[in-house]
Amino acid sequence: MGFTDTVKNTTLSVSGRAKEIAGFTFKNEDLQYEGKADQITANLRKARARGMGAVDSLRKAVGI
Repeated sequence: MGFTDTVKNTTLSVSGRAKEIAGFTFKNEDLQYEGKADQITANLRKARARGMGAVDSLRKAVGI
């Protein structure tokens, strides 16, 4: 995962958390759920990048 991807995912996660808090504060469930969805999306992207890194390492080890 490149630096720009890391920054994008972190930004998405932080903005998602802010939306969730704002939704909770103003009793806006849609905004709250949108924030949770943004956080989940960021976490899935991070997990995918870690998985791709593991696959690349395995390929190098096997010699493919």
